[in-house]
Amino acid sequence: MLDTRYQTFLVLAHTKSYTQTARQLYVTQPAVTQQIKSLEAELGLELVHYQRPHLTITPAGQELADFIQRVQVQTDKMVATLQHPQLQRQVTFSTTLSLSEFLAPQLIQHLQASNRYQKISCQVTNTQDALAALDSGASDFALIEGNFDKTRYDFRVVRQEPFVGVVASNHPLAQQATIDWADLTNTPLLVRETGSGSREILVNLAQAANVSLTEFRQLITVNNPAAIRQLLLRGAGVSFVYRSVVAEDLAAGRLKVLPLTASQLRHDLDLVYQRESPYAQLYQDWAAWLK
Repeated sequence: MLDTRYQTFLVLAHTKSYTQTARQLYVTQPAVTQQIKSLEAELGLELVHYQRPHLTITPAGQELADFIQRVQVQTDKMVATLQHPQLQRQVTFSTTLSLSEFLAPQLIQHLQASNRYQKISCQVTNTQDALAALDSGASDFALIEGNFDKTRYDFRVVRQEPFVGVVASNHPLAQQATIDWADLTNTPLLVRETGSGSREILVNLAQAANVSLTEFRQLITVNNPAAIRQLLLRGAGVSFVYRSVVAEDLAAGRLKVLPLTASQLRHDLDLVYQRESPYAQLYQDWAAWLK
């Protein structure tokens, strides 16, 4: 178990406030200050820079806080498993919305077939919340499409998925042999909500072509890939999705990939987990299977 001072510092790193830290830990503010100064003296590191009224965590302090968080989560899981052996037959993971359409169901079936788990829990959320669940220990691992700090987590690339522009097969754009971004801006754009990995990728893609989403004649934001697929089938506009999300519609000829050279890219889909996780090999095996 970690020294109490480390626990206090972790809370301070989250709250950025001596007062809030003292309140959460039910101690006095001078006691918090004394613990932090004692820890800094012992380690020979400046962990906190405090210039009233602003408190900032130094780079060394942030690295230490991340380490403490990982150790705490792993310790809690280990103790819980020892106290309740049945927890070894449970697995919980998070997945982003787009990956819940094709990747997560494949993994759930694989876990189900292994007969190892009596309880499998899957939480569909956005990239930021999926990472937060990893940090807190609410999820064992996550399937993520969005960008994340690769220095904070261990991960395996599951696959590189084509990210393509799509319209209904009877849409006027589907009849054109070549298309540029100027053609697209005259068409309603169906896009995911702010914070989703798909939207972030699209924004970067458009910026590379010197185009902003605000230039589109109409912007329709929908926070569900299944609903976007239905709108596409109704000819409501153009959207950018992972090819696997609409694979059946493409094969059936209901949707068509646009011949937009600048949009033909592949994006990494990752299985992400805590650094130094004792279950790392298991997660790596699942990522390899998903490939």
